[in-house]
Order: sequence, then structure tokens, then C-alpha cells
Amino acid sequence: MNPHRSPLHEEHIRLGARMTESGGWSMPLEFAGPFKEYRAHRNASVLWDASDLGSVLVAGPGARDLLQHTLTNDLARCGPGRSQYTLLLSGADGSVLDDLVLWWVESDHFLLTANRPEAVLAALRSARAAGPYPDCRIEDVSAGRALLALQGPQAAERMAGLAPAADSVAGSGVARLRLRGHEALVAATRFGGRLGYELQLPAPAAREVYRALLARGVAPAGLAMRETHRLEAGILRHGFEFGPGVTPLEAGLERIVAFDTGFTGRAALLLRRRRGIRRILRTVVMDGRRIPPAGAEVLQEGEPVGRVTSGTFSLGLRRGLALAFLRPDVAAGSALTVRTPAGEAGGAVAATPFPPAPPAAVHR
Repeated sequence: MNPHRSPLHEEHIRLGARMTESGGWSMPLEFAGPFKEYRAHRNASVLWDASDLGSVLVAGPGARDLLQHTLTNDLARCGPGRSQYTLLLSGADGSVLDDLVLWWVESDHFLLTANRPEAVLAALRSARAAGPYPDCRIEDVSAGRALLALQGPQAAERMAGLAPAADSVAGSGVARLRLRGHEALVAATRFGGRLGYELQLPAPAAREVYRALLARGVAPAGLAMRETHRLEAGILRHGFEFGPGVTPLEAGLERIVAFDTGFTGRAALLLRRRRGIRRILRTVVMDGRRIPPAGAEVLQEGEPVGRVTSGTFSLGLRRGLALAFLRPDVAAGSALTVRTPAGEAGGAVAATPFPPAPPAAVHR
């Protein structure tokens, strides 16, 4: 089966991108190379194609109540014209089925950016059938649209050059803007702690907007740079940190769980919390440049204490870097050993949930 293609696939080829298959999609791995793209992200601005993520529309008089009943975060903390990071849990065991960004576009109009849109659709439709939400429209609107992410310290300047009204989209705001004559939904984000933007726009307009931003000096970026930044910022990924049996408690995401709301999986999650967790996600910084591979065993004084979920070479720290599930009693700063294909390598648990640079993520 041929991989899916983004509406910007031909643009990536034209720019000489090195392509790869990821999650059933053909996506750019790199353009100028991860080092140059990383520097552009830290010092200027980059643009990457996130069209492999799904978009689920939830609209109608019962939309807010349905989402509050289904997802973990409290919509009272959000509001029309804002976005929110939230989770969809399994009702059976409270494990994370997907992490989502909810865009509250208008009073009864929501858009969910999903890694697994099919799971989100199934959960929402099941909740609609079981509850008083008959007028709620639930639809996969991924086809025919592109999703772009503009990030870096110059992102706001570049966005304002394209659409002066973008200055009004701050914090976690969401707004409809005209970009090169086309209507787009724009959300201000904090991917990795810095202001950036996500743009959802019709596929026919995507190429024009993409080219316009590159013409303003924005550098195209690929999956390799994104993965490095993801681990430096401590951002979790489905299929790596999220998987069977992983609840928000193990993933360190209890901050976006509102236990006083009736979300799906609440009872199971409360039971897990009462019983206690046996592992928790932590950052491990290696002593040298060796990259800890996913699945590698982590030891403390020769005793197994966990496994790596994701590993990379940190271009900022100039060391190997990993996320790993460890026993909760492994203290911050503890010396560890990671078993890699090249032999054992030393490292330590980061003193905070994330390495000291760049700042911790507050948005996906």
C-alpha cells in the first residue's frame, strides 16, 4: 500500500527534501540537514508540514458537553477563541488513547488535532450514542486540508508579515485569518516553550502560503529536527511514550486531568492512583554522545529500573538524550547505566522533568 501524501508533497520534492515514511505517510525527513534546521529553529524560524495529523470537527448545541464528558482537561479553563491540550483515555483502564489539541473556534464549534483520528471518532460517536447529544456533529475533516507549524523566535514577526492581524492571536488563541486571500484557522502555540503558530488551511491554498513564508526567510524543517526538539522539550509521542497501559499518571500529565469532571476513564484512573504507579516517565541525559535506542534497558547500580521509550542526540546539549519509564523511587540526579547495542553507557536522571535547555514545553 502506497503511503499517504501531504498536499505539500510536491513542494517538498521541489525543495530537495530527503523523504521518509512515517506512520503511513511520506514526509520530509530533512531539507538542509537537522543541524542547520535546528539552528534555524533556535535562532530564527522554521516551518514544518504536520498534515499527517488528523482533524476532527465537533459542532452543534451539545458539542461542549460531549467533549467535557469525553476528554480529560477542564473546558472551564479554555473558552471560545482559545486552544487546550487534552487527552482521550480508555474507559477500561484509563490509559491514553490519544493526546489532542482542542481548538475552540466558536461557541459550539470545535476542532481536534489528533494523532489517531479513527480512535477519537469512535470514542466521540460512542459517547454521543450513550448520552444526550443528538444534535452533535462529529466528522473527520482531515482530507482536503493542510496543517503547518511555524516555530522559532522570529515566528511572530514572520507571521505578522503574512497577516498583520496575527498580532491579535496570542497565548493559546485561535482565530480565522485571511492568508494570501484564503481563509485559514490559526492557533498560537507553545511547542517547546516559545510562541509559534499552527495553520489549518485548504489544500489548494497551502502551497501558496508555504511558499510565501519561505520567501520571508523561514526555513523548511523535517522530521529529524522535530524529533530532536521533541525530546529536548520533553514532548511525548504516541506509540513511544503513549501505549497500552500508560495512563496520565505514568506519563506525568496529571496537570491536564480534571478529576472533578466526568471524563471517560475517570473511575479507572482514580483506581490506578489509589493503588499507586510502578513507573514514571523521566528524562535521561547521557554522559557522552551515545544515543540510547528505544527499548534499551536502564539500570541503577546493576539493577534494572526501567526502559527507554525514545532516544536521540541532543544538538543543544551535545549529548545523548532519552525519555524513559523508570521506577518512581529513582531520584532526580541519580546515576544510571543504559544498555545500548554498542555497550553500556552512563547517564543521569535530569534534575527537572526536562533538560535545562531549552525551556520545558507547555503545549504539544
